[in-house]
Amino acid sequence: MKRYTIIAIITIGIILGFFTGIYLYRINKINNKQKEYIAEKVEDECTIIGELDEEELQNLISTNSNEEKTSPNCILTLKIYYEKCNHLIEKKENIKETEVNITEEELKQKFNEWELQKFTPTEIVLYKELNEFCNEHYLLKEDNGYISIFKLDENNNQTFLETTDISTEYLTEEDLERIQAGIIVYTKKELNKTIEDFE
Repeated sequence: MKRYTIIAIITIGIILGFFTGIYLYRINKINNKQKEYIAEKVEDECTIIGELDEEELQNLISTNSNEEKTSPNCILTLKIYYEKCNHLIEKKENIKETEVNITEEELKQKFNEWELQKFTPTEIVLYKELNEFCNEHYLLKEDNGYISIFKLDENNNQTFLETTDISTEYLTEEDLERIQAGIIVYTKKELNKTIEDFE
């Protein structure tokens, strides 16, 4: 009886060993095929890139890079520093149709006289310095009982622009003194804000 048991165990062991060997052989074969495929693919990609000339290679690189481009709702801020009066004037505007969907490099070429301070798909900031007078100097003063606006040139010569409908008789004593002395403001934005303060 013991003899048959030993023979059965040995037989089962041989059968298990046989199937284990087949299993390991197949796994090894699959792994080798995958390695060959990967090596082939890498070699093909390297061969393709190796065959490209300089211009084609640059095009491939630029196509694959995710360069940011301007969107249709992008805001353009122009900053100009005027050296003769030491004023920085900022103007904001929507970009033109021709400036939509362009890259940072394309924008630099288009505005080559400007310094690019910021570039995102929704905001561009450009800066430059001019050896000029900003031409946005204004004087507010009393004229026939109303606040009037005058423009000042670089020699402080006054040019009448318009009379507002703000009567000086309703101003506080302090504001009346300021208007009678004359209030100088810079930029249209500051001019409008000052007039609103008196309304």
